[in-house]
Amino acid sequence: MRVLDLLDDPELGLVPHVTGDPGRLERQVTWCAPTEHMDPTPFLTGNALVLTTAMGLNFRDHRTWDAYVERLCAVPISGLVVGLGVAHQQMPEGLVAACRQHNLPLLELPGAIPFVALIRAVWQRLGAERFAEVRSGWDLADECTRLAAGGASLKAVLERIGAAVDARVTILDSGGYALVSAGTPGDSPSRTRLALPAGNTNRFRLLIEGMDQTTVVQPLLGPVAAVLAMQLAHTLGSGSPLHSQEAARFIEALYRRDAFSERALALLARETGFDDGPGWGAVVIASTAPSAGAATPDPSVLRASAWRTRVSLGGIYATVRFMEEGGRTTIVLQHPHDADELLAQVRRWLSDSPQWSVTVATATDLDELSLMLRMARRRREPGVHQAPRMDLFSVVDGLPSSGLEAMAARLLGPLREESAGSLVETLRAYLHHSGNTRAVCEELFIHRNTLSYRLRRIEELLGADLSDGRLRATLLLALAITEPGGTPG
Repeated sequence: MRVLDLLDDPELGLVPHVTGDPGRLERQVTWCAPTEHMDPTPFLTGNALVLTTAMGLNFRDHRTWDAYVERLCAVPISGLVVGLGVAHQQMPEGLVAACRQHNLPLLELPGAIPFVALIRAVWQRLGAERFAEVRSGWDLADECTRLAAGGASLKAVLERIGAAVDARVTILDSGGYALVSAGTPGDSPSRTRLALPAGNTNRFRLLIEGMDQTTVVQPLLGPVAAVLAMQLAHTLGSGSPLHSQEAARFIEALYRRDAFSERALALLARETGFDDGPGWGAVVIASTAPSAGAATPDPSVLRASAWRTRVSLGGIYATVRFMEEGGRTTIVLQHPHDADELLAQVRRWLSDSPQWSVTVATATDLDELSLMLRMARRRREPGVHQAPRMDLFSVVDGLPSSGLEAMAARLLGPLREESAGSLVETLRAYLHHSGNTRAVCEELFIHRNTLSYRLRRIEELLGADLSDGRLRATLLLALAITEPGGTPG
């Protein structure tokens, strides 16, 4: 209801003394506020229509009137109605001047019309509008239900909602990540959030941008919120992707690193919401290769596990993005924490889902992250694992690559930090002589007991067994990459 609607009611007989700028009478009225206070602002909310006889405002100083109107406009109110005949026989000149100065509509209620008649007219109009809003809300919910039942996508339902409210609507998860959007923002700068009834585990919200600020959200969109919640439940159990196009382009580029320049990859990262800083992490959650006679895993269960992990990561790390594929979800994040902490967190979140193959990786830059993701993508063993700091396949993938150099340096880093080079020297000699104890001791001029101690310490720091031939080959390549002058020894 607008102030102009009250002026058009012949039974009220309102007389305008100040109409304000063009369109000012179009301002909505949300309630009536009868008051005789000199400062009623503590008792007012926005868009109230203030009614007064000005009984406590019987003064002549124009500055006092100006201060009174200025306080009302700060709320702001929709208009001021003064009932004449009790304290004032005619509209005070100071009040008229102040309302003109502050662009506040000033209306006169004739003495023969009681305030209760004006209040009743306002509430009747507001009640009729609220009923129409509720009716529109249920009509919208009914239409969206038919769309969903007919197989329409979540985006199609959102597009209908956006058209109904003339705004942009976006579904956000509990971490604030936009799942899907539709519609175009209106002229209003308003941003309103409406909770969707999706249970305690997935607290989704509907973000409405640019909707007319006079529209009451709950009656109009409350009924359709349940429809969106059902659509979300269906989508989580279906094969339709939830990732954003920007995230998909960036993660696909990481998997296909050779097809993109360093500058193009950095640009995709920024478009996805990441910055140019170091420190990257990734979690790849995939279904394992089914064993003979085993049932094919339900894709909705995998999606729910990946969803829970992504939402949990979003509550800790600044930027988290993901991409879904058939039977696999890749999550990429920037993080200030170490690899062990990230691994422990993922293990805790997926402790009840041992059937999935989960690989956790960390990297210093995008080149290394690309190699890490390709290593993780090859893994199909059930359980939560940390990606190897380097393997032979990554060598094939990464030559030549600054990311490969970073991986090799990280692999040998614990040995360099432990001593002033003696462990690296011992490892180099051990690999060069293929584990021949006598030859290693002669080259290093050490006792065989010293060699045994150093080899045990190397295995402890690397967390691996030197009897593994593939590990020895990987270490040999790592030494060759990190040390100028060719192969070790």
